[in-house]
Amino acid sequence: MKENKKAILEILKKKSKKDGKFENLVLNLALQKIDSDNFEFDGGAVYTADKKRLVYYMNHDASFTIPEGVEIIGEMAFRGKKQLAHVIIPSTVKEIEHDAFYDCDELDNIYIPASVKAIKAYAFAECDKLKKITFAGTPEKLSRHTFDDCDQLHDIIVPAGSSKFFRKELHFIDGDTDFLVLEVPEKDSKEPSKNKKDEKVSEKKADLEKKEAAPEKKVEKKNKKESTKIK
Repeated sequence: MKENKKAILEILKKKSKKDGKFENLVLNLALQKIDSDNFEFDGGAVYTADKKRLVYYMNHDASFTIPEGVEIIGEMAFRGKKQLAHVIIPSTVKEIEHDAFYDCDELDNIYIPASVKAIKAYAFAECDKLKKITFAGTPEKLSRHTFDDCDQLHDIIVPAGSSKFFRKELHFIDGDTDFLVLEVPEKDSKEPSKNKKDEKVSEKKADLEKKEAAPEKKVEKKNKKESTKIK
């Protein structure tokens, strides 16, 4: 559904409850960053007309799946969404802008796809319950302030051979035990679902081999019985 800035602000006023003034301010700031008056609204989030940028998430749900095709998660897009506990970022996203998930207190685990090439300052700052971040790839730009004041963050999972890059970009000091940058071996990180399928196929083959071997054993037993009777 195509809407202009004024219509989107009116929609927000109707949807807002306690934090209406703050949300209105954040949305205003987010809309000002876009040099256009044409937007797409799907009932839950506001996007640019081409749906490549997620401008602002209006709802207060516990989980949200960002649609395929979105390339940029805009500045302050989810800021202050304290009920948001789970978000799925698609493999089309290339950039996560400033303050995108700032102060999302219920987020505890984030998976960042390999398509993401840039994460800007304070993108996940002040997320009080954030404990684990998994990077499927290595971004080209990663702000040192990406995870500022995430007091419970401990595990940062990164691809094999990339831990030095992450420690350098995030300005982690050698010997710092507050954060663990853990490398995932390529074999473990690549397409685990296929490995499970292979295991199932091998199990089926083994079952078939057992079934094929079973009649032969029965024949052997019969031959033995017949030979004992002759004796």
